[in-house]
Amino acid sequence: MFDRILFAAAALAGAILAAIVLAISLNVVLRNLAGAPIHGLLDLVEYGLLIVTFAGAPWVLSRNGHVVVDLVTGALPEQTAVTLARIVAVIGCLLSALVVYYALQAVLVSYGRGSMIRTAFVVPEWWVLSVMPTSFLLITVEFARQALNPPVRSTEKTGL
Repeated sequence: MFDRILFAAAALAGAILAAIVLAISLNVVLRNLAGAPIHGLLDLVEYGLLIVTFAGAPWVLSRNGHVVVDLVTGALPEQTAVTLARIVAVIGCLLSALVVYYALQAVLVSYGRGSMIRTAFVVPEWWVLSVMPTSFLLITVEFARQALNPPVRSTEKTGL
């Protein structure tokens, strides 16, 4: 079930990214042909990029798709590398949980104050801030999963 949630978040990120590409392309055409760009597109792209980054991060972590420098761990014995991977996952879990806590505090403060973001659109600030604790909650759970069951180390030779 959790993998489906991660996949849905990644699919959302991909769909938003595709919409951004299409909207910017359309905006260029409209600006050059009609002289009228799409009102508020820059703001929508900014919000979209925020969501893409935070929605895609838990899925990337679950697939080990992030940048990995394995110069040291690649030379370690298998059991030592697994132990180190568990330690790193526990540290990641704890730090991510800390981010969830403080990001949630920011959301609650923003909601309590009724803060609004006023650009081309007026939106409650907490809507934008809520992306971070949601994403980091998923990241926390994924790190906990990796602490219990570390990802299999790749045996293919890459890099240097």
